[in-house]
Amino acid sequence: MRWLASTVLAVTLVACSGPQGTAPAGSPEPSPTVTRTELPSPAPSPVKREISFPGPRAPLPRGARGLYRELTSVNRDLKRAIDRWQRDGGSLRNRSSRVVALGALRQQRIYRELIVHPRRAAAVIERAGPSLKTIIRDHIEAGRGLRSLVTPLKRAGELPVTRPDDPRLLRRIYNRAAKRYGLDWQILASLNFVESKFGRFMGPSSAGALGPMQFMPATWDAYGGGGNVMDPRDAIPAAAAYLVASGAPENMRGALWAYNHSYAYVDAIQAYARHMRRNPRNFYAYYFWQVFVITTRGDVQLSGPGTGYR
Repeated sequence: MRWLASTVLAVTLVACSGPQGTAPAGSPEPSPTVTRTELPSPAPSPVKREISFPGPRAPLPRGARGLYRELTSVNRDLKRAIDRWQRDGGSLRNRSSRVVALGALRQQRIYRELIVHPRRAAAVIERAGPSLKTIIRDHIEAGRGLRSLVTPLKRAGELPVTRPDDPRLLRRIYNRAAKRYGLDWQILASLNFVESKFGRFMGPSSAGALGPMQFMPATWDAYGGGGNVMDPRDAIPAAAAYLVASGAPENMRGALWAYNHSYAYVDAIQAYARHMRRNPRNFYAYYFWQVFVITTRGDVQLSGPGTGYR
């Protein structure tokens, strides 16, 4: 895939509290004559803040400080939004999915900004702690590597988009194919993410590749098993078979290079898979990233909130 460069980040924040103290030995018993009015007022119940994100066209902060603060805020709230969406059933038609889509788009736009502005990105990374610093850097480097493979188009309309495949279906297909071929499901998900944004772009690409895993016709003839290149039920297992034939899982880098002859591509696929392995929420965050096309007049969003297409 040579037309899209995108990165995403989901951060898990964990809070903990220590054990509450006990009264020292020998403390007097409470007086039975204390009246109700003398008792302390109960602490108010905490109010859960509603999860919301800026609209799809809301401007981004211009400086590194604002970008860092919003990135960390969006990451935190997107984690909560994904959990709520999953509790609501994980449907693409409910309100929870729309909230996640807005949060993921905001996150994506921030990362696209950092990818094309190295100084701003360096200043944002400098503000992060050690663990978060590594995560942010991983995603920026992956996005820059993929962007370096893109040839800008004259018109965005040259790339039609479709609705993505359902994430619950995709997870089942990844798991079955991974078990059958001895691979990590995250590698297959990462390929599906980079190649077609989970089925939002089905091709043909400028080279003639088709489907959610972007197979060239000759390769599909060899590994497709007579199936439908546009159907993830056929395309994802075929991608797994191709990787194994190319040396996976023992030589995963070599197998991924066979899939697309670029080590920038290989590094990006492995980075996204690594972060999905670190936290399964990242799969759902990636899932809601949208199709952007790089044109000679700038980047254009083709799918998701604000466009009329998922």
